[in-house]
Amino acid sequence: MNQWENLEHDELIALARLDIDQGRVEQGLLKLKYLLAADAVQPVVLSMAARLYAQLGLFDRAQPLYEQYLELQPDALEEEFQLGMVKFDKGEGDQALEIWERVMKRQPTFPPGLFFSAVVLRQQGKIADARRNLDVLMQTAPNDNLYYGRGQELLQAIERDVTQQSPASMPIYQAS
Repeated sequence: MNQWENLEHDELIALARLDIDQGRVEQGLLKLKYLLAADAVQPVVLSMAARLYAQLGLFDRAQPLYEQYLELQPDALEEEFQLGMVKFDKGEGDQALEIWERVMKRQPTFPPGLFFSAVVLRQQGKIADARRNLDVLMQTAPNDNLYYGRGQELLQAIERDVTQQSPASMPIYQAS
């Protein structure tokens, strides 16, 4: 007999959440895996497991769970954004950007979407688009928002990049 068979799913979910919050990741993961094997998986379990797998760097496990969750809860802004983060962390910047653009169509001033899309746009060399997203972020996010400060830093880095690549800073000749 499994140790969790006598517990209801909502009890196990609460215990898994408590385990994770208190740093007992292995115990939380074991409870979530048990719940994922159930016949009818609750959306909250998909979301919690996807988030935990992403935190553990197991992006190939996180992605399908976020996708399943979004099939059940297509308006879930946070989980859709997190799916984009998984794509970003897997090195799939173009796909992450597509997801974040969908998020920002629904909430144009979503700070993490604005920030991380600016990161990808900078990587792609689309500096004007990156600046535009950062400008929106600076105008709409409160000063104490995490992404406001990170956005300022990214904007400064972009300015340094542009300054270093300006014709005035390029040498007149290059030795061969």
